[in-house]
Amino acid sequence: MEIHPQTVIKMTVVKKNHYCPIFQEGDEIVIKKHCFDTSFNHLNKFCYATLADIYPKCNDLRKQPIGTKDNFVCRDNGIIEIELERLEDEPYDFERKVQKRD
Repeated sequence: MEIHPQTVIKMTVVKKNHYCPIFQEGDEIVIKKHCFDTSFNHLNKFCYATLADIYPKCNDLRKQPIGTKDNFVCRDNGIIEIELERLEDEPYDFERKVQKRD
């Protein structure tokens, strides 16, 4: 089993300009191991437009120094503003863990 560093990015809704059925100001989502870490914030839904916007931003941010931030406005009439921050990398083993099913 080999351990590699993995980028961690925190997404924070910093401003809500209009009605948004999904996000509230202050919502935070952590992206670890290229996945949304649902243990950090238990959102039941995620906006498809935001997914489209966040993907290229995260890929660019992964190449920047730890602590770097980037902001963007939702493509749906700018109803929310989001800040992304690159946090310190975390070690991760890429060996797939098999879970027992009932």
